[in-house]
Amino acid sequence: MTTTNAPLLAGDIPLNAFLLGVNEMTKRYWINSKFTFNSAPEVRVISVGRKYAKLAACEQSPPFTGPYLPTRVYCFYEPATGNLVKGTWKAPIANGVRGNVHEANALSKFGEYGPKGLR
Repeated sequence: MTTTNAPLLAGDIPLNAFLLGVNEMTKRYWINSKFTFNSAPEVRVISVGRKYAKLAACEQSPPFTGPYLPTRVYCFYEPATGNLVKGTWKAPIANGVRGNVHEANALSKFGEYGPKGLR
C-alpha cells in the first residue's frame, strides 16, 4: 500500500484542489487547538480500486520523524463522477455521498476528521 497520490489520479485537478483544502483546514485546526504532540495529519490517496480511491488521514510516527502512515479513512473518491463518499476502512457505505469535488462548496461538507453528517 502506498501513501502517496496514485499516478492514476496525479492529474486530477479537482481532487488535488480538494486535498489541498482539506489539509490546510486540518493544519489550521491543529494550530488553533494547540496540539503539539505530533504534526497535523495529511489526507492522501492511499489506494485506487476499480471504482473508488481511498483517501486516508496519514500521521507521522512520533516524534515528528517517522514516515506518514494511514491511521483512519477520511472518505472515498469516485473518479468517474467526482463524488466524495463516506466509508469504513473496508468500503464506502451505501447512500454515503457527502459531496462532489466539482462543487464550489465541497469543503464546507467536510471537517477535520471526515465528512459531516447529513442534516
